[in-house]
Amino acid sequence: MSKTQSKLFQAVPFEFADRFLQDHAGQIISEPRTAILELIANSYDAGATQIDITWPTEKGEEFSVTDNGIGMTKAEFEKRWRTLCYDRVADQGTEVVFPKGVRGIKRTAFGRSGKGRHAPFCFADSYEIVTTKEGDCIQVSVKLAATGTAPFEIQILGESKKKGHGTKISAVLERHRLDADELRQLIGSKFLVDPSLCITVNRQSVQLLALDGLKTTDIFVGKHGTVTVHFIDSIEHHRSARLRGITWWVNQRMVGEPSWDRLDEEGAYLDGRTEHAKKFSFIVVADFLKSDVKSDWTDFNANLRVNEVRDAVHSYVLKEIQAQLATTRKERKKSAIENSRDLMGELPTISKKAIGHFIDEVQEKCPTITDRDLSRTVQVLAKLEQSRSGYDLLTQLAACSPDDLDTWNSLMQQWTASNAELVLNELQNRLKLIERMGKLVENPHSDELHDLQPLFERGLWIFGPEYEAVDFRSNRGLSEIIGKFLGGANYKPPIRRPDFVVLPDISIGAYCADAYDAAGEIEGIRKVAILELKKGGFCVSQKEVDQARDYSKEIRKAGRVQATTEIVAYVLGATLEQGLEQMTVGEKTTIIPMVYQTVLRKAHQRTFNLQERLMEVQPNTSDPEVDEVLRSDSQMKLFESAVPPPHIPPVDAAHHAVPSTTQAKGGHDPRTKITTADRQLE
Repeated sequence: MSKTQSKLFQAVPFEFADRFLQDHAGQIISEPRTAILELIANSYDAGATQIDITWPTEKGEEFSVTDNGIGMTKAEFEKRWRTLCYDRVADQGTEVVFPKGVRGIKRTAFGRSGKGRHAPFCFADSYEIVTTKEGDCIQVSVKLAATGTAPFEIQILGESKKKGHGTKISAVLERHRLDADELRQLIGSKFLVDPSLCITVNRQSVQLLALDGLKTTDIFVGKHGTVTVHFIDSIEHHRSARLRGITWWVNQRMVGEPSWDRLDEEGAYLDGRTEHAKKFSFIVVADFLKSDVKSDWTDFNANLRVNEVRDAVHSYVLKEIQAQLATTRKERKKSAIENSRDLMGELPTISKKAIGHFIDEVQEKCPTITDRDLSRTVQVLAKLEQSRSGYDLLTQLAACSPDDLDTWNSLMQQWTASNAELVLNELQNRLKLIERMGKLVENPHSDELHDLQPLFERGLWIFGPEYEAVDFRSNRGLSEIIGKFLGGANYKPPIRRPDFVVLPDISIGAYCADAYDAAGEIEGIRKVAILELKKGGFCVSQKEVDQARDYSKEIRKAGRVQATTEIVAYVLGATLEQGLEQMTVGEKTTIIPMVYQTVLRKAHQRTFNLQERLMEVQPNTSDPEVDEVLRSDSQMKLFESAVPPPHIPPVDAAHHAVPSTTQAKGGHDPRTKITTADRQLE
């Protein structure tokens, strides 16, 4: 190569602009909370068990972070500090190396690229490092470079022999001062999940139980014992989620590492990538599981006790996560609906409810879905619901007679869909209840006597308006008094419904309503209602009435009610003994024998005899051949005025209060009917 050519190929030195470190390290040198966490993480990765932070009260004073980690030799420091994008995993591995004498602790390092070493530049343009390892101590100055030939400059200030190990980083605070209390909360919520690490700020220890917002709950796990769960919602999102998740402590020692493992199978779907996974921590203190810990403390041995304890903890964690995310999910849900306001506003109530439920389920099952994708999904579903509801309504109107159309028009002028649905649902539930009772009460061979009591519990309204009140409810204690009176000291309540007394030919339920004083405080029981149901075909005699009277006496003798408490006992059977009448005991106890048919008549009366009137209504009948001939013409007239051209979205009239019965009439898709009609029109 000639001299001329050699001059052309001279090396050109690199230049570093002022923004290089900002682009390279990002928030590590611009966000003070992130910078502090990085300094602590560096000490954590160095195997420190003690970290002492000195923090100034104002700018211009010195701050320092001192640890008792393994420290660095001069060669290690120069390699790690001078190498941009230092590969910690390749050079040191992922497992933390502890100083000599530290045993029984396992950690996985945070560090990967070595960018955390730039954190002091967030607070000052220069800082000093004093690090000691294996008797050798070095003092180093690091500062931002004055020229563009390097991003920062390193100067060895001195070398000496010193006992011990550890590293101290210090600088004069020039910017980004945080309050010391805020600093304690920040550091504690991030690192106190590891009990092997002790951190102080200005000589004050950071305590787990002193953290703001810490929620502590005791969970009783059957025969195994009680675990204590501490929940921390960190005030800072950190780029590493390794110390987020569920952490198990046994005798102030961490078992394994914090993680969300196994929760993805139970519906939480949290991992280190989610925003919330980087904030939430659950610390589970379970000292009674010491014998179940593996010898290397990486996990628990698999056995029934561990599984039951873990299941109980996971159940609590899932509920807490759902509660914490409820507000965020609600706001995202509102935003998604807002983006589809026009479409959603045209849908009927049932479709709106279905879409709302869909949004809730999507957010629960797919927490990483973006707001944009959630909104698009809602729009697609709203369009599907709009099309389905519109055609369904047209199909129902096509099947109506002229008289029915007039009736629907009149109803829609007087009722909203929501009000009509509320009234019709309540009436339907009561009519079904009456129908079910009618099939059971008179059957002497029925084994379903015990199923009658829950029906009557829901049908207390039959006995009078006062039983409509929501304060009448089953009372297990009163039922047990009656049960012991009938069955003796060995009486055991049924497992399925312990608030009922269940014997071969009898079922008894006790219901009560609270009494209140002038201040609105509960002062006892106002009224007790006892329902004694006899088997189908049973004739109620004076014996049964006297026995019901004795129930009332036993309840009063047990001291469960006051002297002013009213007790009414209904004894129900298929027939009554001739001459049997209502019995009054004193002023506050009444025994009322009654036949089931009387109860059913009361029920029909209180529902306006609607069940009988509905049975009298005969469906419209028509000639099938006439219908076959005229169907095409009638559909043509209907759809010429009701159905727009195919390229225009169908008009949705589904906001009217016309119930959908297509499914009940055969489950056919209304859109299929429209297509058939179009073919006939052609």
